[in-house]
Parts: sequence; C-alpha cells; structure tokens
Amino acid sequence: MNRNARRASIILGVFMAVVLVGSTFLQLLSPGTTTTQTTPPTQRIDPTFPPPLDSASLTFDALYLHPSGIFAVPQPAGFVPSQPSSQLNVAQINMVNQEALAVIDAFVQNPATPINGDTLDTYFTAEVLDQTWSNFQNWTENSRRRDGDDLVIDFSVRFQNQNYVARQRAWTDGEWIYAVRVLAPENATNFLIAALDGVSAGMVPLKQFAGQPFNWVLTFDPISRVGIRHPQDWAVTDSAPGRPASIDGSQGETLRFETQAGNVTDEAGAAAWLETSRPGASVLSIVPITGAYSGFRVAYSTTTVDGDPQSGLAALINVTADTLAVANLRFDGESVDLNAISAQAQQVAEATPEAESTPEPISAEQAYHEQLALILSSLSVLPPLNLSADSVPPTATPRPTSTTAPTAEATADGTAEATEAATVEAEAATAEPEATAEATAAS
Repeated sequence: MNRNARRASIILGVFMAVVLVGSTFLQLLSPGTTTTQTTPPTQRIDPTFPPPLDSASLTFDALYLHPSGIFAVPQPAGFVPSQPSSQLNVAQINMVNQEALAVIDAFVQNPATPINGDTLDTYFTAEVLDQTWSNFQNWTENSRRRDGDDLVIDFSVRFQNQNYVARQRAWTDGEWIYAVRVLAPENATNFLIAALDGVSAGMVPLKQFAGQPFNWVLTFDPISRVGIRHPQDWAVTDSAPGRPASIDGSQGETLRFETQAGNVTDEAGAAAWLETSRPGASVLSIVPITGAYSGFRVAYSTTTVDGDPQSGLAALINVTADTLAVANLRFDGESVDLNAISAQAQQVAEATPEAESTPEPISAEQAYHEQLALILSSLSVLPPLNLSADSVPPTATPRPTSTTAPTAEATADGTAEATEAATVEAEAATAEPEATAEATAAS
C-alpha cells in the first residue's frame, strides 16, 4: 500500500469510528436534538481507498450480545464493537473494521405501538434519517424498496473527498423494529452487501425481556446461560463464570443469583427452599412461574442481623431436571408482598385501554416496588449462543468506595468529543502530516 493509501486508511478508519458513534440510531428518539456540525478543513491530499477485503472472509457464527440483553448480533471477524448504548426503548451497537474502512450499525427499538411493513416505511422519514447522518454534511438517500417484508434504503455520503456506499435493512415483528446499516468505501459494494445480509440474517432478539426497559443491563453466567436484568446503577460486586453473582442496588438492595442442584415442583417445595435458605423468614405469598421454564416466585418477610425489618422476593426456575436457577432479592420494608404488587400492576395494565387513556398516577413507593418485582421477573435462561469474546462478562471486582455510576444515556455529542480527544492523541503518535479530507458514503 503506498504512502497516501496508508495515510487514508488511518485517517478514514479512525474518523469513521468517531463519526458513526456520534451519529447512532439513538438519535431516532430525539428528532429535536440539535447537532453542531463542523466544516472539514481544506483538502490537501486526495487519499485513495485500499483494495476491498474479500467478502468470502466474512463469517457470522460469533454473536455479540448487547449489554442490555435485548438482542445479539453477528460480529464478523475484524469488526470491533464500539460504544454500545441504550435508552428506554432502543438499544444500539456500532462495530468498526479499520482495515476495511467499514462500519456496521445495528439497533432494536420498541416504538410502543403496533407496526407493520407499511408503517415501517413511513417511520423512516427524511427527518429521522437526517438525524442518523447528523455528522455528515453531504448524504443522499438514493432509493428505498421493499424486499419481501424488509425495507431497504440505499445512501450516498461524501466525506473527506471520498465516496462511500451505505445500505440499511429494516424489518419488524409487529412489536419491535430491527435495523442494520453498513457503511463502506464505494469500491467495496460486494463486501458491504455480504456484511449487511449476514448480520441481518443472524440478529437474535431476546423477546423474553419484552416489556422491560431497554436501558437496563443484563448480568449473566456464560456457563449456565442464566441471567437477570437490572437498572444500570445497580453494581455487580462479585461474580465469576459458574459461580454465584452478587449485585448491590442503588438504594441498599441486595440481589444474588446462581444455579443450585435440585428442582422445586410445588408450593410446598418452594416454601421448604425458603426455610432452608433463609431461616426465620415468613412466606407472604407463592405464585407459579410459567412459560419456557417452570418455577415459583416466593415473597417473604425477614429481618437484618440487627433486627430491622426487610422484605424479599425469590425467583426459582427449573432449568433442567436437576438444576435450579435462583434469584433472591432483599430490600428495606416490612412485609412488602411483591407478588401482590406485581399482580395488581398487571391488572391495571390489562384494564387500561391502549388508546386515549391516561393511567392513574401511582406513588413513588409503588413505582419502586413494581420495579423490584419486574427485576425478579427478568430471571431467564438465554438460548444457546456462540458469543464472541467481547460479549463474555468480565469477572467483577469490588467497587471503589467513591464511584459514580456512569449513565448509559450519554449524548452522542459527548461520546464524540471523548472519542475525538483520543483520536487526536492517536494521530499525534502515528505522526505523519495530517491530511485533510472531506467524507463520503454512497449506496
């Protein structure tokens, strides 16, 4: 590769990582957001693209599991995840291949209203798409068409005096919207199409978490495949593959989940489990768990070692004939029956007409208890997935005493600024005279 091509590869690869993170699909949710666009500096060198990578080198068997647990998506070799993010009803990931100068952008969204192929077409308006390309001054939608039940949109983008191609494929199951977009140099259309088709075909939604906030995170054991979702400001304080996990809530809650030998087949067995696990605790209620895995949820009252009143909820799921998945939550409060609170919330939701009706406001305390019940209802077994190394959770270490939990809803501008600062340092380290360019992405 000549000097100009090598320089182009470095500059464009790093720049796309910055720009595509800054223009994530999360901006679909905030069409009123104002994005400050910068004018590219004067062009001094006209870089050329390196030869495209062979599309036959792409493989789609390794899956990247989004930290929210809402979906998994193929992670082709050479693509590195960058800044996974989520908001209340959308979860998104970028994957960057610096050698190919290509970016894969995938997201799942819950629009909260029924949707089909026709309404999907009207959803991706020019204004919505403009938000997704907000850091590009020169982009064009070239065409859109229906491919079976999918909506396919082709784009051209001009950037750093180079032309790129981009294609987005979107579809829906009637409840969630799924979309994958790939950006690549204009001389790599075969590579782009292969990447788009492979990633789109392999996306795996985890619908057992439907009805839960997308901006929660999943803590799971890659060996047992058992996991539970919880708010982002809850901290995993201890975990290891195949071992129990301990999670501290933001208001003093303690949550522990693990797998144990045995099964619980009836209410008597669930009560016996509580008596063994928490001597002195009193059962408040027991309700069955149905679905892919059977089990029970046991609400109970207990006390701390100092005698202060606590309440708890344990979820017990029979994973196999001799394996029990257990999540046990304790929190401050006297004789709070989370089973009853969850049932009441469900009745209200089912009784409230979807259209033109505003639910009665609930107290902060009730909302808090409903959230705790929802956390326990998320205990689940993930399907067998060939997860990439980037998806395997690290072994947790205790938190420093003064740590502020990061907010996963950081703005795209903030992410871009942080990444840009790192980029400046990287460019200085690789030190060749900076070549300016103006960018493109074509479809």
